[in-house]
Amino acid sequence: MDPSYDQESRSRSAPTGEIDKQPAEKKRRLTIEQVNMLEKSFEEENKLEPERKTEMAKMLGLPQRQVAVWFQNRKARCKIKQIERDYDVLKACYDSLLAKHESVISENEKLRCKVLTLTEMLLPATNQTQRNFQVKLNSKGDGETMSSSTALVPLANDHYFTNVDETFGWWDWPSNLM
Repeated sequence: MDPSYDQESRSRSAPTGEIDKQPAEKKRRLTIEQVNMLEKSFEEENKLEPERKTEMAKMLGLPQRQVAVWFQNRKARCKIKQIERDYDVLKACYDSLLAKHESVISENEKLRCKVLTLTEMLLPATNQTQRNFQVKLNSKGDGETMSSSTALVPLANDHYFTNVDETFGWWDWPSNLM
């Protein structure tokens, strides 16, 4: 390895900072009072104008760049916390909607099963009732041609099963056929 390269790379990462060996300004930790003043100022206005930055830096005895970086970091932390709160709210809404959706799907499946069961139970009875009704209509005619009321006999299909009176178990004829 080239010794001059190694010397140059060490001088860049050295605590003095720059290659020309000028001492870099050491970053100071903030005191509690400085942090409280910065926090108070941030709560009043989170946007740092140049005049305000200069004023605060003088008042706190800090470099302007450190005040600017503190405000920038504080805004980032504030934004992250807001995103976390928004995420928590959205996650709770999503979880609630998902539970409702799953409940509706489950209820829908139960109702489909119930309709299928009732349809299977009604189909033989409905067909027998229709045959009995046809027999009565045919026997009333005594050799005459069937009346036009025969055409009003509904067929046992899906849209008539909604007209079952569950109280007595009787078939309710659709109003347009009466």
